[in-house]
Amino acid sequence: MTPDALTLSPDEAAALIEAGLACHRAGRIDDAHAYYQSALAAHPEHSDALHYLGVIALGRDQLKEAAALMDRALAKAPDNAEYLANRGVVATRLGDFAGAAAWQRKALALAPDFANAHNNLGNALMELGDIASAARHYQCARTLAPQSAHFAFNLGRAREAGGAKAAALVEFRAAAALDPHDLKTLIHMGRLLRSMEKHAEAAACFAAVIAREPDNVLALFELGYAYDAMHRYEEAIPLYRRAAQLKPDGAGIINNLAFALTALARYDEAEIDYRRALELNPDLPESGFQLGMLMLRREDYTGGWPLFENRKLTSTAKANYRKLPCPEWQGEPLDGKRFLICREQGVGDQIQFVRYAGLLAQMGAQVHAWVAPELASLAATVPGVARVLDAAPSDEAIASQYDYWCDVMSLPLKFPGRPIYADTPYMHADTVQSAGWRARVNAQAGAANRRIGLVWSGNPRHHFDAFRSVALKSLLPLSAPAGNAWFAIQKGPGAAQLATVAGRWPMDALGDDLHDFAATAALIEALDLVITVDTSVAHLAGALGKPVWVMLAAQPDWRWGKDRADSVWYPSARVFRQSTLGDWSGVVAELETALAQASR
Repeated sequence: MTPDALTLSPDEAAALIEAGLACHRAGRIDDAHAYYQSALAAHPEHSDALHYLGVIALGRDQLKEAAALMDRALAKAPDNAEYLANRGVVATRLGDFAGAAAWQRKALALAPDFANAHNNLGNALMELGDIASAARHYQCARTLAPQSAHFAFNLGRAREAGGAKAAALVEFRAAAALDPHDLKTLIHMGRLLRSMEKHAEAAACFAAVIAREPDNVLALFELGYAYDAMHRYEEAIPLYRRAAQLKPDGAGIINNLAFALTALARYDEAEIDYRRALELNPDLPESGFQLGMLMLRREDYTGGWPLFENRKLTSTAKANYRKLPCPEWQGEPLDGKRFLICREQGVGDQIQFVRYAGLLAQMGAQVHAWVAPELASLAATVPGVARVLDAAPSDEAIASQYDYWCDVMSLPLKFPGRPIYADTPYMHADTVQSAGWRARVNAQAGAANRRIGLVWSGNPRHHFDAFRSVALKSLLPLSAPAGNAWFAIQKGPGAAQLATVAGRWPMDALGDDLHDFAATAALIEALDLVITVDTSVAHLAGALGKPVWVMLAAQPDWRWGKDRADSVWYPSARVFRQSTLGDWSGVVAELETALAQASR
């Protein structure tokens, strides 16, 4: 019960406000509202009553009412920093971020050590895109109230937004230590850790959230995503399935489920989920792209190539593609036209698809090919290529010099029903370089009957490199068959593995002398056979028409097909496939047998 409002003295009204605040802090909002309202009934312009009723309205998301009440309070007490700061919070909630910043600055002018006002100003500045200033005010709040997990979290957000990931992680860790039960901090920290490729630590954050909230869809998805990054697909799948049960319209969740299934070569199951994701969101490029590759893997080119175009629209790739200032070729007649083939993705992709220059030239086009600089001299040997560009042409040059353009990997789509074999070789090494390499190889090979080049490691930045590459020491049984001279074509970090077989596998390391693909091609011409994992050297040897044996993981890239032992792209290629993901022993045994048979 409260005293009769009409008989309240100022001291009695103040006591009501204090009682209301006690209820407010205890979460008894209705009781607090009654106390404030009683004080206001007795004193209609009581600033504290007006203000705290405004705070309750803010908490109830009654933003216009909150603003009106707080404005009335400020009319009576314009120099109250707390009122100003809370009015700024209302402005933020109303989307008036510039106004919010102004309110908070007024509060700070009156109370420079007001931690909440610094924090609230940081919030407004974040929304205005002034990340550096926001971080400064969050830091002030953090310094003034070092035990506030919320202020540490916000400073971490600003550090992350400013690109200082390591500094952001320090703040998130501090926030989590100050409040171990704050799930928002754990999820945010987990996402940051994942972006920093600290996947195991990220997984621990999301697992902690799920331990407290087993049906937290975001945490289930993120933990599955972290397991994906660690290639722990078997563990990711049930997490995605549970998240999809809880959010059956989550196309992104179902897409990631399909990806995990694809990674385990469970293609039939993956197809069902890719199609389900596309039913939920027909404009989801990731699902269209992945489904396209799945169909191409099955050699369903009619269905696969159109879907493969979605590669240009995915969130990770779209920034790498642009529309050029002349028409993109859609199959129009090309007689007398000037045509630009545009580079994309890796060098192996460019080697594989630049073959279509010959078909364009047969249609009457003058074909220029824009390729990676290290590929330029070899691309110039491809039939149909009239000129090679090793750098991106300007828009002005494109507009004035070309009638049409096409991304190199989109060319197969424009030739429906055409055979995808190219006459091989369709690339040619320089004869002088080849002669020099042949002399060197022959001198080092001595009396050996066969000269073999070896590549065991691909690009370490490739998502599936852990599966595509093989440890050199695992290939040691290949050294057993007699009559072979071995040459390491390996470049990059993988070359350090030569030390693991030193003294057990005589091999000449040539990688440091291969400065571009022209040199690699000249060396390959001097060899009898190339054995390689799925990397650009496989494409180069195939394009040169040289015998190449390709070691493939159980979940190989789409271009090698699903089960076949040969290649529809490179007639000189022979494929050796894992039966179990990550286990190369069967591939090594087959290669050892093949080498022994070839030596007879």
